[in-house]
Amino acid sequence: MHNVHSFRNFPLTCRVQPPLAIVAYEGLLDAMELCREEMRFQVWDCSQPGTVLNTPTLLRFGTRESAYLWLCQQLVWHGEWRKPVLKVGKAGGQASSGDWEWSGCSYGVQYGVITSRKLLTRTGNGKSQLKKLEKHNLKTGRLAVKKTLISSCKCHGVSGSCQQRTCWKKTSDMGSIAKHLTEKYRRARHLLSDFQKLKSSDLVFTESSPDSCSQLQYEVHQKRSLPRICNWRNETHSDGSCNNLCCGQGYTVSHEVVSYKCDCKFIWCCKLECNDCLSHRWVSTLHFTDKDFNAASSYL
Repeated sequence: MHNVHSFRNFPLTCRVQPPLAIVAYEGLLDAMELCREEMRFQVWDCSQPGTVLNTPTLLRFGTRESAYLWLCQQLVWHGEWRKPVLKVGKAGGQASSGDWEWSGCSYGVQYGVITSRKLLTRTGNGKSQLKKLEKHNLKTGRLAVKKTLISSCKCHGVSGSCQQRTCWKKTSDMGSIAKHLTEKYRRARHLLSDFQKLKSSDLVFTESSPDSCSQLQYEVHQKRSLPRICNWRNETHSDGSCNNLCCGQGYTVSHEVVSYKCDCKFIWCCKLECNDCLSHRWVSTLHFTDKDFNAASSYL
């Protein structure tokens, strides 16, 4: 985290509230893993190292991909948001129908929103277009996570008759939130005018995306990423298709023999005996010829 000083409140949190900083950093790692999972079938697969705390070069540009990175960072507090706050009591009173009320241990959503805003705010010139873009997309991410809140209720009454219910809001599971954020990425707006014409819920970008194929070629050539595996048996489907992921440069199919434990038996007491079995599989990986890889270097 050598660039963490650009996030003004993170070093302070590390000193004053170490457990909170640890949770935040683990959340950022989870966010990057989620980004890679959501983009695994795309040429750009969110494979840059580190987190936003490392200030990857991609964040120097106002592209759709950098906007998505900022969007995903709001999952930093997913685990923390799901913890109940200590204050217990009614939070809205009884509904007009008379059969339920907002009460109980509400989840600390607002706490997560406020804290993530503080920790993920970078120092620097806040009047530049890129800083405004970051601030806007971070807010969009916070609103997007709040949009996925779900209600959870508990029944009260004789023999579980549910004559009255106590309900509260909590965050959705990571998968549901991820799908919602990815949909925002696909519908991101290209900003051509001032911010006043935007909705807070809009994910925006100002620059065209880099050539993902050239970027991928550069990373493979420089051995900055592991060989990318594609699905050569499924060329009629876009997900994982070698034709799609390899940018028309071709792929290599190799045969692998994998050893694994099989036919395991439990021997009383207490031993587990297994046989060694072999599995044969064909693996297809991206293949690039030696050419000019400098086209994407400015984004790496």
